[in-house]
Amino acid sequence: MLAALLGSLLAGVPAARAQSDAGGSSPSAWDISDLLDHLPTVSPFGKFNAGSPFPIKYYARPRLGDFFHRRYLRLPVGARAQLSEHVELSTELEGYFTHGLKDPAGYGLSRLRVGGKYEEVMSPLHRLGWSTGADFETPLSRPPLELTDGHRHLLPYLAFSRVLAPDCHLVGYTGASADFLSHTPLPIHFGHNQLHSNSTTLGAGLTRDWSRFRVALTGTWSTTALLSDEGHHLFALRPDILIPLTRKPGPGARTHLLLIVGGRAVHGPDGNELGVNASLRIEFAVRSGHPDAARAYRK
Repeated sequence: MLAALLGSLLAGVPAARAQSDAGGSSPSAWDISDLLDHLPTVSPFGKFNAGSPFPIKYYARPRLGDFFHRRYLRLPVGARAQLSEHVELSTELEGYFTHGLKDPAGYGLSRLRVGGKYEEVMSPLHRLGWSTGADFETPLSRPPLELTDGHRHLLPYLAFSRVLAPDCHLVGYTGASADFLSHTPLPIHFGHNQLHSNSTTLGAGLTRDWSRFRVALTGTWSTTALLSDEGHHLFALRPDILIPLTRKPGPGARTHLLLIVGGRAVHGPDGNELGVNASLRIEFAVRSGHPDAARAYRK
C-alpha cells in the first residue's frame, strides 16, 4: 500500500501543469475540488459511497483570490453526469468579468473543459478504489493574456484511493497523469513555475474528515523529462481545508456550499514559491426520475 500511495496525485486534476494562482492560465493544478472529483468514491463533500440519488450535478466555483491578484474574477460553471454505476461525464465553461476593485477590464469566456471518467468505487469487500479518465481543455475566443497559456491540454490520468482508517474517515490517494500540450493561435503565456512542454505528474496524499471540516495534504512531482526534450522538474506540497457552509453536506442533500482555503509550497524551474488561495464551490443536484436510483440510495 505504501508503494501505491507514493504513486502519484493528480488523479485526474490537471496537476501536470502545476502552477501558481498568479500564473498565465487556470490554476486547476492547485484545485483540491477538481482533484477529489477525479478520485474514485471520494468527493469534495465527504461522500465515501456511490449511493447518491442525484446523477446530475451542476456547480459554480468563483475564485476568491482573483479579488486580490487579478483584474478579473474567473467563474467556472459546469455539470457532472453519472451515466452508470461506473461512468461519469463532465463539462465546464469558464467566464470572466471585471470585479471592480481594479481598472475596468471587460468580460467574456476564457476556457472550455470536457472529460470522462470510469471508476470502481471502494466497498467493504474491495477496500481499494480506482478510476481512469481524461480531460480536454481549450481556450475560448481571445481571453486576456493573464487568463490563458495559449495552449490546449489533453490530460489522461489514473488514480487510486483507499480508506486507511474507517473510524476517522482517513483516506489515502495516489495517481499518475500526463499533460499533452498543443498550440493555438493565441499568444504563449506560461505562468510562474509552469512547465512549458508535455509532462507527467506523480503524487500522493491524505484526506481526513472531521465533524465540521475536511483537511487534505497532497504532494506532487511533475517532470518534462519523460515526454519531451526538456528536463525540467517541479515539486509541490499543498495543504487544504474544506469547510462545508451548508447544514447537510452529505450525499442526500440537493445543494452544497463549500469554502476551500489552501496553501502551496513549490520548487520549480523559476525558483521557490509560497502562496495561499481560496475558492467557493456551489453545487446543485438534480434527482433522477428513475425509481431504481431512489431505491439504491435507500439501501
